[in-house]
Amino acid sequence: MNVALHPQNFSGVALAAGAGGLELGVSLGIPDYRTVCFVERDAYAAAALVARMEDAALDEAPIWSDLVTFDGRPWRGRVDFLTAGYPCQPFSNAGKRLGEKDPRHLWPHVRRILGEIQAPFLFAENVLGHVSLGLENVRKDLFAMGYEVEAGIFTAAEVGAPHIRKRLFILAYADDEKLRNLAGHVGKEREVLHRTGQVSVGDSACGDSLDVALYGGNGESASLFPPDAGEFDAWERWLQLRPDLQPAISRSAPGLAYKLDRYRLTGNGVCPLAAGYALGTLLDAAQRRLKAGKVV
Repeated sequence: MNVALHPQNFSGVALAAGAGGLELGVSLGIPDYRTVCFVERDAYAAAALVARMEDAALDEAPIWSDLVTFDGRPWRGRVDFLTAGYPCQPFSNAGKRLGEKDPRHLWPHVRRILGEIQAPFLFAENVLGHVSLGLENVRKDLFAMGYEVEAGIFTAAEVGAPHIRKRLFILAYADDEKLRNLAGHVGKEREVLHRTGQVSVGDSACGDSLDVALYGGNGESASLFPPDAGEFDAWERWLQLRPDLQPAISRSAPGLAYKLDRYRLTGNGVCPLAAGYALGTLLDAAQRRLKAGKVV
């Protein structure tokens, strides 16, 4: 692989990007990370990506509309990461679990594009049901391509969200030295985050800094996440800080039809903070494997 990792210039191509949650998560762990191309076929999700580019939450980048026809060869040697939130329907416990027989099974195209780009890192996300259906084949494919693999289950609740959102995250890497460089860079960013009292991702000892960032340690700013449904006192304080938000009563909130696309997008989406936490934790696990000289 001939991709050069620069100390302060990390980039990636995003497949099945949705609303960009996975890419935002990578940016939390690697603040100088830049997504240079998005691939997303859903029109509403693509519109959300454009809106987030306009408000500068996401990097400005072209959006390709079809993963199946996407050609990764022009990006070979130009990016460090391939991120992929490939469709979960073939594996989800809420579906028929058809796996490779499901027409929405797009892992083969993710594998093809990874081979075309030859990025040193793959960071992917999927549902818990993928662990028992399909993950072993993904691991075998990656091993055959020369990648080592770390994978784990992470939840949004671990980073302070009032919901669980249990997801599988996969980190594959093809170059030990580039892994060390990246892990060292992420480690330096964690130190900065600790010093400023902001969120520290990928560090199992970050509970205090998470509490400050998520729950307003100074009592003057709203948290990143709202309180849980039954935390009425917390909701009163939270709504005082965010009067623009409107609490809704189940089955009686107006505008439900208008919000269906939004609910579908967020339901399928990735919690960025959980993704950042997962990336840091999996990098730590890969580092420990290298130091121990273990190969799976």
